[in-house]
Amino acid sequence: MKLAMLLIALLAPATWADTDGLDDKALADQSVAELRAGITDKHPATYMVLAARLFQQGDKPEAVKWFYVGQIRYRAFLKANPDLDPSGDPALFASLMESVGRPLNEYIGGDVDQWVATIDDAIDWHDSHPDGFLGKDQHRALYASVIAGLKDMRDEIAASKDEIRRQRRENGLENH
Repeated sequence: MKLAMLLIALLAPATWADTDGLDDKALADQSVAELRAGITDKHPATYMVLAARLFQQGDKPEAVKWFYVGQIRYRAFLKANPDLDPSGDPALFASLMESVGRPLNEYIGGDVDQWVATIDDAIDWHDSHPDGFLGKDQHRALYASVIAGLKDMRDEIAASKDEIRRQRRENGLENH
């Protein structure tokens, strides 16, 4: 998790210098409360930073939910903006998926039922909250595509529960 925070601290000022929806204060320096405040109007990376911070503080189930909300919103943003400089948001998204996503998925994979429920919670949260950064109304089809992909992944996880548990045991990872 230290790598994730270092990555965020190094990339945030350069990558988001001209991005609307971010506070002047660097994301890596914001508290959980500051990150959450008005999050629906903030850059999707904010959700990932919030997830990393919550995980670091021990609120792991909540962290995973915010990570998946962040994935929904970041993937939609990237799809809506296919001509972005690949070294900017696309690279940052890939880095956050690895540095933040890997430890969160490793954790939640220990309880497949909770994993599936958390993905559903993330989708429900997204559905019931506006997206002032990208705009859900303007991008309904795009969001429907992103959500459909996440639901497909969720269904695959649920269908592979026994296999996931077996693989985790073989790899020395804990199952709950």
